[in-house]
Amino acid sequence: MGVLNRGKKEVIKESGLLTREALLTKQELKIEKVDLGDRIYVYVREMTGHERDIWERSIYEFDKNNKPVNRLEDFRAKLAVCTICDEEGELLLTPKDVLQLSKSIGASRLERIIDRAQELNKVSEKDKEELTKNSDADQVGNSSSDSVNN
Repeated sequence: MGVLNRGKKEVIKESGLLTREALLTKQELKIEKVDLGDRIYVYVREMTGHERDIWERSIYEFDKNNKPVNRLEDFRAKLAVCTICDEEGELLLTPKDVLQLSKSIGASRLERIIDRAQELNKVSEKDKEELTKNSDADQVGNSSSDSVNN
């Protein structure tokens, strides 16, 4: 493995070990085009670790006993909002767009977006099971909140 230099500082050692500087340097995130049919498309991208944590937290809220309760409504739209971007990787939507997106886009198109977003962000079946396993059967249906934290 070669040495990458940023100015005069070594960021990757000969052994391939990342230095502190390399770890704290913003990584270029993968961006992929998603064909939605009818000659239209969007781009989706990888999330940063911080964005992934925010997305995962948007699936939960805590009850009065501080027990996590799943908030799975608009699950797909929440992930889409965190990954749909322009060609440069800038997110196009905000958490306030979750409900509108969920009500506006067809399920098959949204599923194409989510499939690619899950691949890029390594959201595995095990991850999805973990996110949904504590779901309360008696949850009330749709929320009209404009927050990712529905």
